[in-house]
Amino acid sequence: MRCRGERASFSVCRKEQRNQREGMRMYKVLVVDDEIYAVKGLVSGMDWQSLGVDEVHEAYHSRMAQEVLQQHNIDMMICDIEMPEGNGLELMQWVNENAPHVETVVLTCHAEFSYAQKALQLGGSDYLLKPVIFPELAQVLERMKTTIEQKRHAVEADRNYQKYAKLWNNHKPLLIERFWQDLLSQRILPNRQAIETALVTYELKPALLQRIGLIHVSIEQWEKELNDRDEEIMVFALRNAAAEMVLAADEGCVLTDDAGNLIVVVYMGERALSSEELQRRCESFIRACNRYFYCRLSCYIGEPVAVTDIMKAYHELLNAEYRNVARTNEAIRLNELRQRERSDGPEVSAFMDWADTLERGERAEMEALILAELHRLRGKAPTVETLTSFYHAFLQVVYYVLHRRGLSVQLLYEDQGAADVSAATRSLGHFEMWIKRMVATVSETLALNHPSNSIVANLKTFIAAHLDQELTREDLAAHVHLNPAYLSRLFRKETGIVLSDYILQERMKKAADLLVSTNKTISEVADSLGYGNFSYFARLFRKVHGIAPHDYRKAKK
Repeated sequence: MRCRGERASFSVCRKEQRNQREGMRMYKVLVVDDEIYAVKGLVSGMDWQSLGVDEVHEAYHSRMAQEVLQQHNIDMMICDIEMPEGNGLELMQWVNENAPHVETVVLTCHAEFSYAQKALQLGGSDYLLKPVIFPELAQVLERMKTTIEQKRHAVEADRNYQKYAKLWNNHKPLLIERFWQDLLSQRILPNRQAIETALVTYELKPALLQRIGLIHVSIEQWEKELNDRDEEIMVFALRNAAAEMVLAADEGCVLTDDAGNLIVVVYMGERALSSEELQRRCESFIRACNRYFYCRLSCYIGEPVAVTDIMKAYHELLNAEYRNVARTNEAIRLNELRQRERSDGPEVSAFMDWADTLERGERAEMEALILAELHRLRGKAPTVETLTSFYHAFLQVVYYVLHRRGLSVQLLYEDQGAADVSAATRSLGHFEMWIKRMVATVSETLALNHPSNSIVANLKTFIAAHLDQELTREDLAAHVHLNPAYLSRLFRKETGIVLSDYILQERMKKAADLLVSTNKTISEVADSLGYGNFSYFARLFRKVHGIAPHDYRKAKK
């Protein structure tokens, strides 16, 4: 029933080997006693198979036991206490320090409790008197196996915990970024309960999020021609640079929202981090981007707000970018813009928290907000000038919402009354009728979503009609009355392709059509599309169609 191995050990074979093949857990035992015959008797007298033991090693003194423990992965040790060259208690002390996973049962001829007490203090699993009764030892070993498995499971659970804790910590920045994206897209509502849950989930310090600062990084122009992949790499580089230079030593998050806007969230807490300091950081960031990343950009810097007010602050930033047509490559503070634009009437920012309600088409809620504002105005005896300011501020919110949805503002003016400021501001009653009609028009427009009247459709028509001309992003933005950076993001969001690549594809599509349907020379085709350099045209044609113009014409004809 056993296979002889080395002098000081043997392996239990057949059934144990079969158990190993079947994946059952097997154990290794070390028997230590200075009486060689006692060791041999114990080794040969136990039914190791039934205990799931596949290896039993022998040692006749402490030093020999230590060598076995160092060379083999022993699970259980059966150890005599009284030995001449270092007793069993000293060996147990060594095991605790060098092989703490080993479970030990001690044997002795003495029934004194002090021996048992010392052995148990050293971590021994049990204590048996010699001569050993084999069934009793078998019961002890079974209990030791249970302890081993419990420890193993605990170690495995801890290892798994450490593994997933590490994964969690590695992915936490991405999860935090997703949290802010969900807030800005309103997949999570910015209420106190959602914020408090996020603080616990993402291990953020509540004090840091008492106030936050938002910065919108608007990429206005790449100085070098980039394909989609190159642009994504450069945007990734810009995000890292923003984290390093704009956040600096402060905590925060740099993210891209669902519309492709690059947003920096600065956790301010109770710190008096001024907008002037953020402006200085942004100016340094802009200079670095001009120099190292070949791009021009502007940073729109909001004022500190509570997290629950994030949507209003966010829309103020996007609206500031949308309205800005004069300043480029600058760090722009919103409070500075307000001081320049301030009038006796309400500011646009006062209504930016209406944008989401209007965009969602919640007409009843929108009208309730309007009625509350009109009720407030009645108590202040409004003048025509006040209503005129209100009129223009609300129109800016409407324009902003339409542009976010890619719709042309011309849709509003199909109703002639929509643009009549004098009629709308004749009295508070007239103004109430005008603003309700405007809400109805916008709600219906958003519901129908007129794809044929969208900004992108308008732009595509314009491009198709001017393929023979040089089309810059600035020219296209001027045609639809939009900020160039805003237009680029809108076009890519709606079509999935960057504006420059779309123009190239349309030109090469037109070139292919002319090559097949006309007898124009290739040089004439190139010239008709604004390419004076034939070689350059041929290279672009091959890039899009994968074949030279001459070969394309030959294959199609």
